[in-house]
Amino acid sequence: MKRSLMLMAVLGFAGVLGLTPAWAADPTPGLYTDGGGGVLSGRGSQSWDQPFNALNGLGDVFNSQSWNGLVLGTQWTFSCGVQNAAQGQVNNLDGFGNGTIVFTNTFNGGTFFLSKTGPWGDGINDLTGTIGVTHNIVTVFFVGGVPQQARVNTDAEGSFDNSNCILRFVVANGVGLGDTDGGAFPANYPALIDPSCAATRTNGSWGDIHDIAMLIDCPVPSNSKTWGGVKAVYR
Repeated sequence: MKRSLMLMAVLGFAGVLGLTPAWAADPTPGLYTDGGGGVLSGRGSQSWDQPFNALNGLGDVFNSQSWNGLVLGTQWTFSCGVQNAAQGQVNNLDGFGNGTIVFTNTFNGGTFFLSKTGPWGDGINDLTGTIGVTHNIVTVFFVGGVPQQARVNTDAEGSFDNSNCILRFVVANGVGLGDTDGGAFPANYPALIDPSCAATRTNGSWGDIHDIAMLIDCPVPSNSKTWGGVKAVYR
């Protein structure tokens, strides 16, 4: 069973900012969480290049979106990160098939969207950005060689368009629910996408995303001053 039951970790990209001034694109810095912190929980998929994930994660693509109970992606999306190497795997099963298998995934690139109506927004400008690297660790629990459940931990970092602000997206407890080895892909989960972000794939996994934290930081540039300039301020 070769799984990368994803998020996280994401996202049919919802839109692209026009040529707006940098100040108009700045989010409100802070730590935002689900479960009372203003962030919606979400749903995610991770597509496979081949049936049964025969390439062991190589070429996998994630697609994660917020879920308000009716519609995907109204508040946030993270998507289109591609895994460029086979996933790591640590088999902790005993001789009876009980225990865990831990899959480690590393994705590169991708994009994110944060709605202007989210707790970070100004109500005017949607926010977009680029993802750097996403790390995704999936722990699958087995009894008698049969998978029972999967837990997902995800950590991603990105930078906002037209802004010096940065974003860290963390999922502490995603839940893998299934994959196309065992059944049809369900409705109301983010589509299985390919590296171009098109929904062309038919093999992959899906799950729910919660215990989310989004940390937005907007560093203030330091202004170097000469001693004469500093003295002039206090005259």
